[in-house]
Amino acid sequence: MEISFIRHIKPVIAAGICYGQLDVPVPDEPYLPVIIADIVYSSPLLRCTALAKQLSPSPVTDARLMELHFGDWEGKKWDEIDEAALRVWGEDYIHLSPPNGESLITLLERVSGFIDEVKSSSYKKIIIVTHAGVIRCAMHLFNHIPLHQIMMEKVDFGGIYTFKL
Repeated sequence: MEISFIRHIKPVIAAGICYGQLDVPVPDEPYLPVIIADIVYSSPLLRCTALAKQLSPSPVTDARLMELHFGDWEGKKWDEIDEAALRVWGEDYIHLSPPNGESLITLLERVSGFIDEVKSSSYKKIIIVTHAGVIRCAMHLFNHIPLHQIMMEKVDFGGIYTFKL
């Protein structure tokens, strides 16, 4: 089985905005190379489905493929978020969550559940159009990168990350 994770392209949003699960648009004509797969899964957010629809006329959306939920910080400029709250969260983002958001461990649990289901399928080649946080979780699960180091992994807009199982 081969699973390719594709990060959405750069969305149309001002720089410095926290937009985890905020549904933001992408440029009108996102470009992706032609990739053939047995099935295409996608985060239900527009920045992913716009790309997924280029790969399949009917991609399967799954909320477990959404980005980390930043709760009350969604849509705010990072430099306008309470500095003390950001510092506390930054010291243990693995276990702590932004107000009304989710922690990295929660994101990892939902991504793990999705991947466990996919691994039990009969598909040979799978494409997943998703977000940097989800791809970093996959890097942890498949490449055994320690959880406290995955946020340092570079995940490019439009990048394709393939794992063979």
